[in-house]
Amino acid sequence: MNREKKEPRAAGTAMVASAVGAQRAWVLWRYWLLREFKTRYAGSMLGLAWAFIQPLASLAIFYVLFGLVLAVRVPGLESSNGYLLHLLAGLAIWLPFTDAIGRGVGSIAAYEDFLRKQPMPAEILPAVSVGGSLLVLAIGYGLLLVLSVGQGVGPFLSWAWLPILVVAQIALTFGLTLVLSMAHFLWRDVGSFVGFALQLGFYLTPIIYPLAQVPERFHHWFLLNPVACLVLAVQSLVLHMPVPQGSMLALVVWVLLLSGGGWWFFRSMKPVLGEAL
Repeated sequence: MNREKKEPRAAGTAMVASAVGAQRAWVLWRYWLLREFKTRYAGSMLGLAWAFIQPLASLAIFYVLFGLVLAVRVPGLESSNGYLLHLLAGLAIWLPFTDAIGRGVGSIAAYEDFLRKQPMPAEILPAVSVGGSLLVLAIGYGLLLVLSVGQGVGPFLSWAWLPILVVAQIALTFGLTLVLSMAHFLWRDVGSFVGFALQLGFYLTPIIYPLAQVPERFHHWFLLNPVACLVLAVQSLVLHMPVPQGSMLALVVWVLLLSGGGWWFFRSMKPVLGEAL
């Protein structure tokens, strides 16, 4: 009888401890996220306006170069500015992704001394990097939907799936940021490798060029690129463009692999992190 009473009590205590831990993590994340935004735009005359200027500037540069000068067209997208929508569908994913990865890969190494003096859950720092990219993500998707409607592309019923796609993008990005931040702390060469990989990844993702211009025998290779799977999913749901068969399944696999695997890798390496600190 005593044993039966102790088990529910222990379970209740564990649940309370988990709830307190989650609340503490949430408070820390909000504090560090606010600190991130203040630090990022400190001393800047335009301040938060840069969050709008940078994606718009990237969109304008690529559109003028490829959409106007090189006159790239998107087969299967019936719109006078179809290339603009195609380009924006890719940048809405790529810009917040690179922002989170670029800042997150060195997040733990940058605050190594702080973690040594003031212990806190180290995963908060990569999470802050991902949280700091959410504004760019919201701007990108907002522009995509507004311009799509303005060009007569949508709204479609498939747009209802977009929130799920956004959650998938955040989970995938966070998982990869966890892996890279811990790996960079342990092996500092990772930071240099990530910079090169992001440059290469941009051209291996159908952003500035439509997939239709790539020979069909190479289409299945894009399924090995998680960001390309995200871009193809957005093009399919928002713009109703044809995508390779199996792209949605590949996206699900990548989200599960990177989010779950990233969390497992980070947690398994935390003892090593503790010893290093």
